[in-house]
Amino acid sequence: MLIISATAIAVVMTVGGILLISRLNGELLETATDLGEDTAKDIAALARTGELPPVLPRIGSEPPAIQVVRAGEVISQTPDKLGLRRVFVDEPIPPGVTRFYDRDRLPINESGPFRVAAMGTRTPEGPATVFVAVDVEDFAEATRIARQVGGVGLLGLVLVLSGVLWVVIGRTLAPVVAIRARAEAITASELHQRVPQPDGRDEISDLARTINDMLARLEASARRQESFVADAAHELRSPIASLQARLQAMLLAPGSAPDDRDTRDLLRETVRMGRLVDHLLLLARSDAGTITKAHGPVDLEEVVLETVAAIESIVPITLDGVQPVQVEGQSTLLEHVVRNLLENAERYAVESIEVSLRAEADRAVLTIDDDGAGIPEDRRDDVLRRFVRIDDSRDRGTGGAGLGLAIVHEIIDLHGGELLIGESPAGGARLQVLLPLGSTSP
Repeated sequence: MLIISATAIAVVMTVGGILLISRLNGELLETATDLGEDTAKDIAALARTGELPPVLPRIGSEPPAIQVVRAGEVISQTPDKLGLRRVFVDEPIPPGVTRFYDRDRLPINESGPFRVAAMGTRTPEGPATVFVAVDVEDFAEATRIARQVGGVGLLGLVLVLSGVLWVVIGRTLAPVVAIRARAEAITASELHQRVPQPDGRDEISDLARTINDMLARLEASARRQESFVADAAHELRSPIASLQARLQAMLLAPGSAPDDRDTRDLLRETVRMGRLVDHLLLLARSDAGTITKAHGPVDLEEVVLETVAAIESIVPITLDGVQPVQVEGQSTLLEHVVRNLLENAERYAVESIEVSLRAEADRAVLTIDDDGAGIPEDRRDDVLRRFVRIDDSRDRGTGGAGLGLAIVHEIIDLHGGELLIGESPAGGARLQVLLPLGSTSP
């Protein structure tokens, strides 16, 4: 804004200076024109009465150069300036007509430039032309000096005004800068903060007040959402856990059919529903900004081994490449990552799943390969979005809501890591998790 204001001031003042100097130059030229015309009238009056002397006397301290020509002969002039030669060779001018010329130089004893007035008149011996050359060098010098002084003055004035604008605009916009800085620092988990509100009832104070009112409404809305998430977690998990326990009890009850397919299908769908609820609640917490990464050491290889032991995979999982690696984070969230990746691989694998974990430079690299159909290269970014599933031909009937990889991506991003999707050596999908190593990791 300061640059724009200073530029606008400089442009306006430059245009004003140009107009002023042009006006000054015009006034000076008009003065020279009037002087030449008045002098020509006086000489013409003498010529008409026949009282014109051959040598004209000096008129004033800076007299113009005068020459009267009749029939090609000089009949009167100012010899101290013109000598005895004819200087003006213009065509004769009819009596009563006056013309003006601008000449940079004339063959006289002055450097010029000149403003020449040529006036036709009559003498007793016939028509003649009076030439009066006014030296405007002093006028041009005055214009040049005014231009130089005006340029220096303009520069100084622009600098002074720019400094004044810097102070004024800085003081005026300081509250705006403070409001913007605080607004940038407020996140979804810090809605209790408020922007500074300056005193007074001006537009900036009204803006700060409006922003604080908006933050108060957002904070209230976020609290209601957090309360809803907590209530939903209790209300949804409890009946699902109860239903799952009853179905398991039915399968283990004496006399129950070992091939009770309907009950097993219900139990599988109940387990799936419980995981879906967990995923939705985790995403709701992430959107509300209530998920935080605990800064604690986590033995990632133990998380991997315990998670593999906990899931019931019908596809063999190879753990030969798992090495001891420690990272900083929250073990519960990292367990979500490993579980979701393994369930995704188990859903699409055909005969094998290979899991490896190693330390590489300053990062832990967790790699999970399967031998399934893989993920097309043009869909690898899509699967990281919520509720996005690739074609149904990869699904073996176990289903999926399209939330697993989205949750993995958000948790890894929370830990400052990266999720890479590629092609495994077996032809299926390769999912790699890159996490910063812990401070005590070997």
